[in-house]
Amino acid sequence: MTPVLSLDGPSRFYGKLLVASGPVLVLGAGDGLVAAALASRGHEVVAVEGSPSLRALVLERRGTLPHPESLVVVSDDPRTLDLQRTFSLVIAPHQAMGLARSPDELHAFLSALARHLEAEGTFAFDTLNEPRSGEVHRPRGVPHLRERTDAIHPLAPLRLSAVTLDEALDSVGLVARERFSDFNETPFSSDAELQVVVGGPA
Repeated sequence: MTPVLSLDGPSRFYGKLLVASGPVLVLGAGDGLVAAALASRGHEVVAVEGSPSLRALVLERRGTLPHPESLVVVSDDPRTLDLQRTFSLVIAPHQAMGLARSPDELHAFLSALARHLEAEGTFAFDTLNEPRSGEVHRPRGVPHLRERTDAIHPLAPLRLSAVTLDEALDSVGLVARERFSDFNETPFSSDAELQVVVGGPA
């Protein structure tokens, strides 16, 4: 079993949220790095990825696991997903919420997250932070989102302020309990490039 501290930043961060042997849902698995890392620790992980090219990478990582059956790969859109089951941990790594291109799509994504979260469960995700008023950020490609060409333009990923994100979470019955600027758990600041959020049902 790979020690959490030996993993990359995102895998280490999300790995610290694992509870006992509860199941994990990964919305927008990207290349599968985080999903495979969690599955390698003996957890049942369901990785949802709509992009065929990225899903192929997840399956490739799955094949390297000691117990490949622990990682289930699902071809679906996280915005409309309904697996008819709940999970103790639901995460959206790799800035997967960038799939949402409008307030309605953001609501749909978060609704799917809430729908699959146990009553005492934990959710976590990382997303780009909206720059402070007056700041100009050069548009840039985002890893994994650039592969989802049907979902989002690679040079205009979704950015959310903390206030907007909290309002969106509240609308689906969720609340953020911790917010960081990076995977090293640096306290969040409004000029941070990233928001890394952990929370649960309100």
